Amino acid sequence: MKILTIVGPTAAGKTELAIKTAKRTSGEIISADSRQIYKYLDIGTAKPSVQQRKTIRFHLIDIVEPDEDYSCGQFARDAATKIKEITQRQHTPIVCGGTGLYIRALFHPLHDLPRSSKDTKHLLREMLDKHGLEYMYAKLMRVDAAWAERITPQDKQRILRGLEVYETTGKPLTEWTRRQRKKAEFYPYYIGLNLPRAQLYAKIEQRFDTMIDQGLVDEVKNLLARGFRPELGALRTIGYKEIIKHLQGEMPLDQAIARAKQRTRNYAKRQMTWFSKIPGIKWLSPKDALADDSLIRQAR
Repeated sequence: MKILTIVGPTAAGKTELAIKTAKRTSGEIISADSRQIYKYLDIGTAKPSVQQRKTIRFHLIDIVEPDEDYSCGQFARDAATKIKEITQRQHTPIVCGGTGLYIRALFHPLHDLPRSSKDTKHLLREMLDKHGLEYMYAKLMRVDAAWAERITPQDKQRILRGLEVYETTGKPLTEWTRRQRKKAEFYPYYIGLNLPRAQLYAKIEQRFDTMIDQGLVDEVKNLLARGFRPELGALRTIGYKEIIKHLQGEMPLDQAIARAKQRTRNYAKRQMTWFSKIPGIKWLSPKDALADDSLIRQAR
């Protein structure tokens, strides 16, 4: 099944194009954004507005708490389920987002690894908090040295994943990855959006100023008031991390804003490096893409 997939750097206009296309194709949009999955992170992740979500149906937004884990493999499974549900309704699925790992996992499936329970995750997190990452890496070396040698002692996510698989199945993650990968159920028709660097950076800076005006500082305050810890992966998102440092008295607000803008520009550059390596992407400016009716035909 061919899936229209809109990619590109942050602030390039992907959501606007997806909405326009969805309106003309009875489409529904599957968000491929690793930050918009989190509840309560609204302003700083540039989620579609309430009005936009009333007009077009979006999926895989606001699906996990900020202190919950969510992997690219889980995204691939959830996105595949949504694609099937959308097509059963005789609507058009449109994948839209800038998280390259999510998109790769959907169209180039990972190994079918076992899912670990919340109890296992919780126990390993407690162990990490008590003993530290060096202890966890040493534990991984004892049960799956081959996996440990493929990663760094600082790679917390992959260390924990290796231990989760072993604790859940009694077999090392390395053994699971030797098995044949799943076959892809879908293939993408890629549209890539991009702008000249100066224009893109100007949009990034303007958008972050708008986020501040919309109440990003208060949004971060509310997240902390709910008891979510600053070291959570969700709260290390660009913008949130810098505002937290401001609220903790580590830097004035103008410095936090400047640093968030710089990190966003760097992130956009990394996104373009990632997507530029994917063959077959049709690159367009946002203006040209919005005027290109051939996208409508390709989406159907």
